[in-house]
Amino acid sequence: MTAIKQKAVCSPGHWKNVAKYLDDERALARASQNLADESRWAAEMDATREAYGHNAPGKKGAKCTYAYHQVLAFNPDECSCNGGRMTPEACMEYARQYAGGRYGAHEAAWVLHLEHCAADGTDRYAVHMVVNRTNLETGRRLNEGRSKNAKIERANAVRDMDAEWGLAQMREGERNCRIHAQQPTKRELAIAARGARSDKQYIREAVAASMPEARACRERNKVRALAKSLDAKGVEMHVAGDGKGLTFERKSTGRKVRGYKLGRGYSMAGIAKGLGIQAAKLAVRSIDEEMER
Repeated sequence: MTAIKQKAVCSPGHWKNVAKYLDDERALARASQNLADESRWAAEMDATREAYGHNAPGKKGAKCTYAYHQVLAFNPDECSCNGGRMTPEACMEYARQYAGGRYGAHEAAWVLHLEHCAADGTDRYAVHMVVNRTNLETGRRLNEGRSKNAKIERANAVRDMDAEWGLAQMREGERNCRIHAQQPTKRELAIAARGARSDKQYIREAVAASMPEARACRERNKVRALAKSLDAKGVEMHVAGDGKGLTFERKSTGRKVRGYKLGRGYSMAGIAKGLGIQAAKLAVRSIDEEMER
């Protein structure tokens, strides 16, 4: 699911920093709505607020909220930089529909960035959007209600859009990005730093060594051949309980790992392809049936 975050811009300093970020030359793309000159978006928004008296707090003693800075962060699995369908153009169109649908009467500007996660080395696209507080039709300030309810409404809006776009939905209790899930954890990095092999790495190496053995053996059932080869190396392969993937278990430690967390080549489709089973549907059926024999 696409993540949505919001931060109220409540000080001149914050407004300046947001404007500087959106104007950064590293942005991959830019767009806006209800603005005469996109290159002067910050000045136009400021002039609009000034004209409607929205550069001052609405109530005595209250903070003045100038605008809202929102971030639409796309699931790395869906981004074209990782082989997904969301190209930069698609991300910008998604943002245009989101802004027009929720804030059609407000000035808004947004840019696309390629963001890098230093913790695990993954990349993703994210749209940074500024929505001006002034409603051009009513002349009133944007008020989405209590922050908790507004947060839920924004998340629901994005969830509905994801469904319309055919993007993946969040699954309760699971990590919702396979790209992230495939990266080594802090524990695994610490193990590697000591010169040892983590359970994941041991399983990957066992599968890599067993694949050519299974393909080369005379046994017609390549899935069974792979399972036997893995078993000899201390790894068991099972169809996951939900029937949607494979689970590998290192027998010496009892550690079980879903195939997709090891990488694309360790999913049910990846294993099938590695064994030379071409048709995707037949591959899934073959592995499922052969593992039961």
